[in-house]
Amino acid sequence: MVTIERANVEDVSQIKQVLSETWQATYSSFLSQATIDKVTSVWHSPKQLAAEILNPRIFFGVVKTAEGTIIALTTVGQISDDSVMLSRLYVHPQYQRQGIGSKLLEAGISAFPTVRTMRLEVEENNHLAYMFYHRHGFRDTERKEEQVEDDVIQVVGMEKLIS
Repeated sequence: MVTIERANVEDVSQIKQVLSETWQATYSSFLSQATIDKVTSVWHSPKQLAAEILNPRIFFGVVKTAEGTIIALTTVGQISDDSVMLSRLYVHPQYQRQGIGSKLLEAGISAFPTVRTMRLEVEENNHLAYMFYHRHGFRDTERKEEQVEDDVIQVVGMEKLIS
């Protein structure tokens, strides 16, 4: 049994652990180890994560097991009155393909009941995530290259209309 709830600042160390392990499993086949290490130390710094948790315009949701262990997380931020940006949706590799990501996506949408559009960006080589979002009704809106530390990545912008 798992529950989805808003993250608390006390959850930061577990969140950081899930992000580090998931980033390693997800991106190591096409990003350098130096880039992964830099991202997981800077983008996922305890200070940065705590600031996002405390930001009222961001839904920072976590999935916890019955024992209270965090196994997945999402961050969704409001960017206008009618749209949000899905910045993160990560499920620890041991818990993937169990419907947790779908439930977490729905929780992120439900956190903003008046929005009409959800946007996101996904790395083109992250095939599992790209297909996950397609199955959930997201459509490609743009493609671009981005520099992430020492690597250049291909980013696909996606969007979903929420009824």
